[in-house]
Amino acid sequence: MLQILLGLYIKSLLIATVLVILVSVGWFLLRLLKKKDKTLQERQEVLFDLLIINVMTIPILSFGIVGILLMMRV
Repeated sequence: MLQILLGLYIKSLLIATVLVILVSVGWFLLRLLKKKDKTLQERQEVLFDLLIINVMTIPILSFGIVGILLMMRV
């Protein structure tokens, strides 16, 4: 049972990581196309903010995806 839960958690971590990175890259590219950041320093600050948001969001989203995967497995 523990092996099943750990396997589901690893899958959900992978899914959450891919989803969050895709959304972050899309959001950053949208900011680049709209030219919201004028200087290189502003772009670096936005990238740093995105990194922090991703690090905090991935584990939380992963637990939600574990619940969904677990319900689909039952």
